[in-house]
Amino acid sequence: MNPLFNQQNDINTITKELKKSSLSFTNRLQSIIHDAKFANLVKQELQLPLVANERCGLWYVPPAHRDESCYFKSTDGHTNVWSFSLRRLNLHLLPIINANGGISIVDSTRRGKPMPDALLKTIPIWCAVVNTLLFGESPKGSWLRTPSIVPRSEHNSIEKLIPEFVENVEDLGLINKDTHKLDKPLIPRFFYPGCPSEELSDDEFNVCCVSVSKQVPVHKTITTKGDDGTTVTFDYVQGSADDHELWVPKSLVGFGADQFWSVIDQVIDSSTGYIPSWRSDDELVDIIQNSSKSDTSSVLTVQAVGETGIYFGSITNDVPFDGLPFNTIVLHDSVKVLDKDDNSSKQVLQYPIPSTKKGSNMLRSLMSGIIAKIDLQSPILILCSTGKDLSVGLVLTLLCLYFNLDWERVDHTPPINKSLIKQHLGKLSNLYKINPQRSTLQSINSYLFTQNT
Repeated sequence: MNPLFNQQNDINTITKELKKSSLSFTNRLQSIIHDAKFANLVKQELQLPLVANERCGLWYVPPAHRDESCYFKSTDGHTNVWSFSLRRLNLHLLPIINANGGISIVDSTRRGKPMPDALLKTIPIWCAVVNTLLFGESPKGSWLRTPSIVPRSEHNSIEKLIPEFVENVEDLGLINKDTHKLDKPLIPRFFYPGCPSEELSDDEFNVCCVSVSKQVPVHKTITTKGDDGTTVTFDYVQGSADDHELWVPKSLVGFGADQFWSVIDQVIDSSTGYIPSWRSDDELVDIIQNSSKSDTSSVLTVQAVGETGIYFGSITNDVPFDGLPFNTIVLHDSVKVLDKDDNSSKQVLQYPIPSTKKGSNMLRSLMSGIIAKIDLQSPILILCSTGKDLSVGLVLTLLCLYFNLDWERVDHTPPINKSLIKQHLGKLSNLYKINPQRSTLQSINSYLFTQNT
C-alpha cells in the first residue's frame, strides 16, 4: 500500500478528532455561557425586554431574564423563498412592544455569518407587513428595513413581495386595527458582537434584532475574562446552541435550554462564571443526570381554547391521574398518567407518539381512532411534550370539525378547505405561542380533507 495514502489517512483521522474535540459538549455549553453574557450586556445597554427566538435563542437567555419568547424561522428569510408565515404570527409581542417602547429579540447562527436570516430578513418582513396593515403605506415609500449586509438587490426583491404578503393576511382577517393596536410603527435595528452602534428612535418602536454569537472562521480557541477577571480559554463554537438535538449526548434525552439554566450553578466555577477547564464531558453529563433525578416534580401546563371546552398543553413528566381535571388525551412516547382510579368517570387515552416528523405521521394514522373516542359534551385536555405541536394539531382538527370561526359549536361539519384550516390556525396563533411542525399540519390536512369525501 502506498505510504502516502497511509499518511493521508492518519492526517484525516487527526483532523476529525480535533474537530470532534472542539465541538465537545463542554465547549458548546462554554460558548453558550459566553454569548449569554453578550445578551445580558445588550439588555443593560438598550433597557428593552429580552425576547428569545425559539429554539436557538432560548439557550442564550436564562428563564429569569427572559421576558417572552417568539418564533421567527430563518427559512422564511432564505434567499428566493422569502415568506410571511401565517402560522407564526407572533402577535403576542405587540402589547409588550407597546408597553416598553420596543423589544430585543435574541438569536444566533452557526453558519459563519454575523446574523441568522431570521433576524436579517424574517423579522424585517414581519415588521413591514404589520406596519402596512396597521398604518397603510409608508410615507418613505416602503416599511422594509434591512441592514447593509443584506444585498440591495435582495432587499428590492423582498420589497416587491410585501403587498402580496399583506393581501394574504387580509384575506384571512388575521390582523386588524381594531384588535391589534400600535401607537407607532415597528422599525428593526440590528446588533451583533463588533457591530457599529445604532441609534434608537423615540418616534418608532425599536425591534432590536440581536445576534449574540461572534463570527469566527470554523471553530476558534478564544481567551476571555471570567467574572473575577481571571483568564478563561476554550474552543469557541459560533451559534453552538443551534439544533441541540444533534449535539446533546444521547444519555440526556430531552435536555434543553431551561434544563441547562436550572443546573448552571452546579456546572460552573462561581468565581469565573465559566465551566472549569478540567471538567470533562462525562462529568458534566453526570452532574446534569443527578440533578434531574433529584427533580421529581411533575410538569403540566394547560391553556383553554376560548369557551370551547377544549384545553391543551404540555406534559414533561409522569403525572398522577387524580391531578387531571378533565378527560385527557396524552400524545407522548415517554410519559404516562399513573394510578388510574377504575371508579372514576374520567377517561385518559394515551398514545406513544414522539414529537418528531415520524410522530406527526403516526398521528395521521391514529387520528380516526382518536376522534371516534372524543366526547365534547364534557371538557377535554390534550397534552403533548411541548404543548405547541401534536396537541395543537388535534385541537385544530376538532375546531375544523365541530366549530365555526367564532369557535361556537355547530351541528354539522362545515366544508373543509385550506382557507378554513388557515383561519382556525391563525386564530390559535393569535392567542397562543404555538408551533406545529409542517409535517403535523400536513397530517391534519390529509385527515380533514378525507372528511369531505
